[in-house]
Amino acid sequence: MRLALTALFLLTLAIPATAQQHIAPTDPKLPADELKTFKLPPGFEAQLVAADPDIGKPIQLAFDAKARLWVTTSRHYPFAAQGKASDKLYILSDFGPDGKARKVTTFADDLNIPIGVLPLPDCDSCLVSNVGSIIKLTDTDGDGKADKRETILTGFGSDDTHGMMNSFVYLPDGWVYACHGFRNASTIKAKDGSEVKMQSGNTFRFRPDGSRVEPWTFGQVNPFGMTVDPWFNLYTADCHSKPITQLIRGAHYDSFGKPHDGLGYAPHVTRHDHGSTALCGLTWYDADQFPKEYNGFMFLGNVVTNRINCDKIIWKGATPEGAEQPDFLVSSDPWFRPTDIKLGPDGALYFADFYNRIIGHYEVDLKHPLRDKDRGRVWRIVYTGKDGKGAVPKMAFTDLKTEPVEKVDHLLGSPNLTVRLLATQELIRRQDKYKFSKPESDLQFAHRLWLRVSENATDKSSRFLSSDEIGNVHDERVYTAIRENARQKGIKEAAEERKFVNLHGQYARAVVDGIIAVPTADDVSLLVKLLHETPAEDVVLRHAARVALRNCLRDTDGWAVAEKADPAVIADVALGVHDKKAAAFLLKQLQAGQSDPRFYQHVARYGDDAQTTAAFEVLKAKQTEQPAGVLGVQALYRGLQARGAALPAAAPPVIADVCTTALNHADAGAIQAAIDLAGGLKLASLYEPLAKFAGRKDRSDAQRGAALAAQIAIDPAKAAPAIGKLLSESATKPAIRERAVQALAGSNQPAARDALVAALQTAPAKLAGVIATGLAGSPQGAGALLDLVKAGKASALLLQDKAVSTKLLAQDGGRLKPRVDELTKGLPSPDAKTSATIAARGTAFRKTMGDVEKGKLVFTQKCAVCHQLGGQGAKVGPQLDGIGNRGADRLLEDILDPNRNIDAAFRATIVTTLDGRTITGQLVREEGQVLVIVDSNAKEQRIEQKDVDKKATSPISVMPANFDTAIPEPDFYNLLAYLVEQRAKDGAGK
Repeated sequence: MRLALTALFLLTLAIPATAQQHIAPTDPKLPADELKTFKLPPGFEAQLVAADPDIGKPIQLAFDAKARLWVTTSRHYPFAAQGKASDKLYILSDFGPDGKARKVTTFADDLNIPIGVLPLPDCDSCLVSNVGSIIKLTDTDGDGKADKRETILTGFGSDDTHGMMNSFVYLPDGWVYACHGFRNASTIKAKDGSEVKMQSGNTFRFRPDGSRVEPWTFGQVNPFGMTVDPWFNLYTADCHSKPITQLIRGAHYDSFGKPHDGLGYAPHVTRHDHGSTALCGLTWYDADQFPKEYNGFMFLGNVVTNRINCDKIIWKGATPEGAEQPDFLVSSDPWFRPTDIKLGPDGALYFADFYNRIIGHYEVDLKHPLRDKDRGRVWRIVYTGKDGKGAVPKMAFTDLKTEPVEKVDHLLGSPNLTVRLLATQELIRRQDKYKFSKPESDLQFAHRLWLRVSENATDKSSRFLSSDEIGNVHDERVYTAIRENARQKGIKEAAEERKFVNLHGQYARAVVDGIIAVPTADDVSLLVKLLHETPAEDVVLRHAARVALRNCLRDTDGWAVAEKADPAVIADVALGVHDKKAAAFLLKQLQAGQSDPRFYQHVARYGDDAQTTAAFEVLKAKQTEQPAGVLGVQALYRGLQARGAALPAAAPPVIADVCTTALNHADAGAIQAAIDLAGGLKLASLYEPLAKFAGRKDRSDAQRGAALAAQIAIDPAKAAPAIGKLLSESATKPAIRERAVQALAGSNQPAARDALVAALQTAPAKLAGVIATGLAGSPQGAGALLDLVKAGKASALLLQDKAVSTKLLAQDGGRLKPRVDELTKGLPSPDAKTSATIAARGTAFRKTMGDVEKGKLVFTQKCAVCHQLGGQGAKVGPQLDGIGNRGADRLLEDILDPNRNIDAAFRATIVTTLDGRTITGQLVREEGQVLVIVDSNAKEQRIEQKDVDKKATSPISVMPANFDTAIPEPDFYNLLAYLVEQRAKDGAGK
């Protein structure tokens, strides 16, 4: 089931009291009244820092070395300014005991949807995102307003304006780390020629002067919010997958249908979803203003459920696991939208409130007049004690630039992470030749180590050894930064012997991160040993070690060492090394008796013809072993497709024998592989076995339908009449009739088209809609459909179906529109009919309400093939965690009229092949020379690029708009009841 749902900043109408509206029904509140809606744990207090009209709509925040708060705001959002831009960047300062910023300065007023912001250590300049670029703004004359603008990086996509470049984090290694948001495609080139290409969710890093840019991680859907912990591990919040993810450099994270790198997807910190998929602006709490039990908590904004969530981080080795806590702040004001959270130098939590009636980027028309443009607030949360008499939080400094070096050095050991970071950057900026006294704490010692690093530092000879883990962790990270500087300057490293003790926990993670950054062949043995010794539950360290080992094999001469290491460990990682050396190693494993299909696919895709032939010889010897034989053949074939290479000449007869055997096997995967191979390779000897298989009632509808499609692919002239006869027989199971239509329509052969035309004239309404949709997908079929309607042999109502009309109007640049208009003249509006159906189903649901447990089963059967909910199901379409927040009314629209609100990332792709076939579905990825499309039956269709004639994006969803008939009405209400239950939990501070 394809629910065309986007859970990115969405609100919806509701039946349950806890559900959220996509357009808030209330009027806006004044800040004082909004404050009254906040529920916090005992002893905590929210305070207003700034509000409209002094500031606009805040998006992200950042503190500088003068303890000032920089705030990006936008009135242009969601549309980038086409003429003169006027969005503003503010600086808030002089905070009173009540949190109020007594000074508000407009640093820039000519920006275009600024999101990410980073004040630089000089406090006179900043980096800020600006549609399409990252720019540097500088105040050169000291009047508090930017008068100089420089472009640092450009080439960022901006098709989607609600993520873009965001959440800049500047670490003492001299790099700025940032998120790249949903759907946009960007190609960024730095001054030194380094280039990064990104599509949709990614993270990257760059030098503040734009001299270099590098990828950091790959994947996630819409990362919006980044923070760092005391050990300098980075974390992101993702607005559409998991609330919290700790980043592993070079790792791939799950996204919509995107492949991983061969190592699998890296793990997340949280398994729960906080009742929403719109989490953003996270921060790590490490300070002493809150009670000490809050240290090691992470806070993140939930703009859909109008609250701030929190998780306690529990460590399993180097792996952080988020233990869900009661919501920290809950607001009953549906306008409350916490988009960013920062730990202040006073220990308070500061957060941006993008105060708005509407937050949904896709769920509500971007031009909707009720989108608020002017209101916004910045708040802070302080701990005042349960008696309300706690000390007023104070900034740890006034201006680090003017503080004596001894004071700044002292602040390196501050209990406040924000203070430590700012003080470290200040001492790096000064480059003072200061003689340090004995460190006052392990934290101070750890941060002093970073003074050895600047962008020009290459000397790594001076290293330290601490008795405390955090000192050793930072020493290792400093060592890595210096080695990277040397490498980038072309300085060849001298060989050195490194010994490690107690290689576990955060220290092990820092060592592994260093190897990821600068791998050597000598590290292979260490990493293999580490993987043997690291417990299975330490999933982050294990994945990081696998990435590091991959880099050693890919980027160094590590294979000489790897050949002598544990072959199971090396083979697991070799899948992520895309070259002939890795293929050669995996081929040896196959020849030694391994039968992992992934090994065959890797050899075929990344090896050469000789290696592929050798792998095929292994398969020949195992052709009677099922399911291993057919799965191995399928994997080998897919690898060759991705490489754009042909099968060995001797392969087809052997494959035919393997497939014939597999068709009679009990394993469903083996059967499907045999059918796919037979159709893809047009194996003539499989035609009759497939015909018999398609008639077997003990096989699944999906398998029987696939067998019909394979018959058409092998011999369309012979198959079309037979399948047409099956289609025309009323005794044929409805699901099989629909599969027969899809098989015939996909071929676009004259005989197949004739069979569809004949069947349409006597088909019942539901089947007629399926046939009409199939015919409309090709010029010849579209013409035949219109001829039938004109002759009165098919209903004109078919032409009003969105799936049918969209395909018709896409033919030959819309030349069929006059005919369609003429044939549908006088018919009632299709939108009115759909709205009536939605209203009727809503009324009936309110009376029956449905059975939640039965609805869960319907979801598993019909929806989980494309959608993930509660960690179960596929991630082809949007995740549905927290979908109940939309309420029943909106869910009815999404299910019964999926084309009403479509995220552009989930529009159907229509591919026409050179032999006339038409494939419609969700384009989920490209594997080398192969397009992978998931059709409306949730089945992957693989099309070689060389066979593609045309590829176009349709304005409709892949999800069929026929679920009023596709799901029995009682099951429909059960499904709706289950989905409505999937919503945020109530409660705060419990």
